[in-house]
Amino acid sequence: MITNHLRAAPVLWVLFIVAALLRILWLSDFPGGLNQDEASSGYDAWALLTGGIDRHGVSWPVHFIAWGSGQNALYAYLAMPFIAIGGLNVTSLRMAAAVLGIIGLWIFWRLGKRHDRQMEIWALLIIATSPWHFMASRWALESNAAPPMVLIAVYCFVRAKDDIRWLALGSGVLASAVYAYGTAYFFAPLFMLCAWSLIFSERKIPLKWLSLSTLTAFIVALPIMVFILNNSMGTGHIEFGPFSIPKYPSEARYSGMFLPLADNGWSEIPKNAREVMRMLLASQDDGLPWNATPTWGPQMWILTPFLLLGIGFALREKSLTDRLMLAWLLCALLTAICTSANINRINLIWIASLWLAARGFWLFSSYQLWNRIAQTGMLLLGCFFVLHYFTSWHEKITENFFPGFGESLQTIIAKAPENEPLIVTNHSVYTNALFYAQPDPHEYVKTAIIPDPTSPFANVDGFGRITFGINADRIINRNYWVAHKSELHQFSPLSFDIQTFGFYAAITRKPQDVQACYRPLELFRFTGKQDHGVLSINNEVDAYQGGLPIADQNFYSGLGVHGDSQWTMDMSPADEFLEIGMGLSSSSGCSDGMKFKILLDGKPVFNSGRMRPGDLQFTKVPLNGAAKLTLATEAGYNNRCDHGLWLAPTIKRCAP
Repeated sequence: MITNHLRAAPVLWVLFIVAALLRILWLSDFPGGLNQDEASSGYDAWALLTGGIDRHGVSWPVHFIAWGSGQNALYAYLAMPFIAIGGLNVTSLRMAAAVLGIIGLWIFWRLGKRHDRQMEIWALLIIATSPWHFMASRWALESNAAPPMVLIAVYCFVRAKDDIRWLALGSGVLASAVYAYGTAYFFAPLFMLCAWSLIFSERKIPLKWLSLSTLTAFIVALPIMVFILNNSMGTGHIEFGPFSIPKYPSEARYSGMFLPLADNGWSEIPKNAREVMRMLLASQDDGLPWNATPTWGPQMWILTPFLLLGIGFALREKSLTDRLMLAWLLCALLTAICTSANINRINLIWIASLWLAARGFWLFSSYQLWNRIAQTGMLLLGCFFVLHYFTSWHEKITENFFPGFGESLQTIIAKAPENEPLIVTNHSVYTNALFYAQPDPHEYVKTAIIPDPTSPFANVDGFGRITFGINADRIINRNYWVAHKSELHQFSPLSFDIQTFGFYAAITRKPQDVQACYRPLELFRFTGKQDHGVLSINNEVDAYQGGLPIADQNFYSGLGVHGDSQWTMDMSPADEFLEIGMGLSSSSGCSDGMKFKILLDGKPVFNSGRMRPGDLQFTKVPLNGAAKLTLATEAGYNNRCDHGLWLAPTIKRCAP
């Protein structure tokens, strides 16, 4: 059977394999770093696997307390097999999302194949090139587990037309979506009733199977129903053997997102409905760059007219798949207008709309030339989006995923003695610190410092030997830090080793005897040239005061250069190391980037790669007795706004 299908549709197999690979490769690098929500799910999953409790000391909860107002637990449980095999890391955590995405590709393909060859092609092509589906498959946002669960349920319901035994399975899978996202509390029972009615219109449902399906759905959803009741009127956690139904210390987050339960929520519904339709049919942007790219949206704008055609087709045709997808979309829209909307909160609308858009394209598939042009065009658009995702979008989004924090923290943990205190930048990264430090969950429960445990988004001031927040006292009295790039001006290379990773740095205090060997580089000794202006000492180019502004801070020692530049000075044979920072000034927002290079006796020994406005890094270069040191910069495609900064240049020279 597989061989025959391979012969019949080799192009579709290639499309499926390529789309699957693009959803599973380089998971830890694109997007780089780790979002707080991902880190929260990941640590709680690992804590349950290794210690049997989450970070609040609750054993095997049906819903996480997380920051205080809740986080859905299904994704964490789905990720556990991958974490158990690969350990707690970004790839193993995101693997569950990638696998759910690949399952979605397969189901769309199979559902399309049940109709005809052209629908098979369009169904796979539309979901394979979908920006929303591609992005959702590549990071571990727990709410994005809900749409794949509904899609699996729809596949089961379609199969139930021929084999009623699939009905109970589909009902149980659909009920499990309530553990993926709070919007499913309303959507799942509504859509289940619609699905049963549509199946009943196609064939008779024996009472035995209807009863079994109802019982299955009820049993699967029962813990979450008890959870909702417990957080409405309960007084504490409820335990059933190893499993727990937690009671939040504050108001549940879902009550604020679901407008009928929120203060003045009913009055917001008309405005919210307009916003939902705008995101579905018009601009498709919610201003949150991690949810969608403004140029592409969650689904390509070209799908909109075909989505409307597909809806019209589903209204008059009797295909069970189309009618289920239409019912899905309508139930999801009703849920969405009752939910404070952004793209991930209304994520249940996207898969159904993709199917109906594919059906809209299928309506014209009998026009062979048009059909080939349309399919080729859609494939090209998908290729352009993937290129955009791995390049310019990744550059824009990266800061929201705290790139370099994990490497910085793990570097400091490896360097510091076992009981030495570690100071970490502000508490907004506390879940990321949990993820990378991986403290024993029982120890974390004992040592976590939470000033206001009743807050819906409780801050953690520290746990174990980690304390959050860098201030003057913690710089004077401590020896190991993880700092954000905006905090690096507080650490001079004269006294500290600075090792940068992305937007963060691992910093250690140099021993007193070693500090005596370090001295500032004598900046006035440089000679050379640049493409505009003159070399500025302790200021950026074309400025006569203000220091060296970069990454929301000022440095007061260094060089300001422009575009293509090359500045050289003579060195002493006793000079051992150069330590120096670099980046573009805060006034370089219109720059397309620069490269910073260090040469010794004319030979390159360091190349920063292309740095963009906001980037900041430090490096340490052995001088190896070189007679001449050259600091060079290279402009991007043009030298517009290329205000480069060489920061706090420091020489190690222990000999007199």
